[in-house]
Parts: sequence; C-alpha cells; structure tokens
Amino acid sequence: MAQRPLHLAQRPSHPAQKSAPLATFRLLIEYDGGKFQGWQKQGAKQTREGIRTVAGSIEHVLLEAGLRPITFGGAGRTDAGVHALGQVAHLHLEAKGAPRPTELRRLLDSALPHDIAIREVTACPPRFHARHDALDRTYLYQISRRRSAFAKPWIWWVKRPLDLDRLSRAWLAFEGDQDMASFADLDPEEDGRTRILRCEVVEAGALVLLRVRATHFYRRLVRRMVGASVACALGEEDPRRVIEDLNNPTEAANLAWGAKAAPGSGLFLEAVRYPGDPEPGPVRPTIIIP
Repeated sequence: MAQRPLHLAQRPSHPAQKSAPLATFRLLIEYDGGKFQGWQKQGAKQTREGIRTVAGSIEHVLLEAGLRPITFGGAGRTDAGVHALGQVAHLHLEAKGAPRPTELRRLLDSALPHDIAIREVTACPPRFHARHDALDRTYLYQISRRRSAFAKPWIWWVKRPLDLDRLSRAWLAFEGDQDMASFADLDPEEDGRTRILRCEVVEAGALVLLRVRATHFYRRLVRRMVGASVACALGEEDPRRVIEDLNNPTEAANLAWGAKAAPGSGLFLEAVRYPGDPEPGPVRPTIIIP
C-alpha cells in the first residue's frame, strides 16, 4: 500500500532537516472550486468517502504515479465552493526518481480532473514554504447585477439594485490594521488581527468587482466582508455599523455578519505574492457579462 503523504500538521519541523535528499517544487495552481470541499480538510474529515478536496486530488495523482510526497501545502485555505486563479503550493518529493519540473507538470496535467490546472511548476529552494514565505494574498469577488445564462458558478447574482456609494463606503472601511473578530470564523488561538492592505471596488459591465489584499485571511472572512458590504448597499445595514463592529468586536456581531456571508461561488483566490513579486495589476473580471 502506498504511504500516505504527511500534511502540514504532521510533517517534521522542516524537510531540510531530513537526511534523505529532497526535490522541492513550487506549484502555481488554478481550480474551479464548485465541486470541491475546499483546498484541504484536516483530521478525520480527510478520510471520509466522498470528501473531494483540491489538495487531495493532486496528492492522489502523485501517489498513483509512484511518487511519495513528503510535504505538500498551500499558501492559504479556501472554503468549499471557492475558486483559485493563483493558489501557490510547495511540494517536497524524495529526490531519487523525482521528475524534472516540466515532467511533473506534464504528469499532473495528464491525470488531474478537468477543474484543476497546474499553471507553473518550478524548482525552488528546499526551505520555501508557500504559506510562511508569502507577503500577502489577494482575493477577488464577482457580484452580478443581472442574471447570466453562463456565469452562475462564478458570480453572486444580487437581484435587487445596489447603492454603489454605500457599497464602497462599507468595503473601504475594512482597510488598515483591523481586528476582524466580528467578521471571521476564528479558531481559539486566533486573535482576529490582520492588516488589510487595500480594498478596491470596480464596475465591469454588469459586474461589480470587490478586491481585497491582506497579509493573511481567516476562515470565511472575505465572504462575510462581501456580505456586509452588500447588506449596506441594499439598505439593510448602515456602513457605520461595519466601522463600529471593527472598532468594538462582539460575539453578537460575529453571529449577525456570519448569517449574511456571501456565497462561495463568486470568490477567487487571485494571487499570492512573495519577495520580489510585483504589485497586483488592475482589477479585472474572470468573465465578461455585458
């Protein structure tokens, strides 16, 4: 039986400390998350039949090819139904018999399901870590102001008119060093603090694009930020409440904003930036809805 790959919680303190030589790779990955239960599930959930994850699908292809992943981890967790244009992962294989980057990409491309694509495979230093080495991450959310016959899996169609001034006031309120405890699904050891580097609102035909760049994100944070902003745009909430709940987080606020979270269908992990990478370019949609 093929040995199961080690996940981040199980791996040694660092692969470079192992005596066996390793081949190390950096992968740039895109996927349609509509039929996945997120990037990766931890613990017992990973062993349940029928649980389909992006990382699990990639690991399966590697094992079927006779390769033994020592460590494999992504730059960030994406929830069920959330997509990625530029997820980054590190992969450590035993050096003996390991393919070259071009061969590894060809192998993955030939065997992965249609909703995962490997954009790049490059050799990287053994100590590269996709999550710890990242400077920041950028997410894009696509709201449609009309019904689309083709784009439903990648948008949130908001059927009522949106007040874009109120939407922008709420969305831009998230910029800065913030305590996001009112908006994130936090683990007990997480304090909710993060640095929101930039929030942008752009119209593109029938689409309203919300983009956010931050040092790190918590579970469901972006979806709740979008949901809060849309609630303000619909007149259901006041942008001043967003500001108040950022300044004075409460459990009641967390429950209230959690109930207004935007669906995963419109959300994309757009890019992960590392030292030497350029700043993100202009905000662009993944699809065109005139």
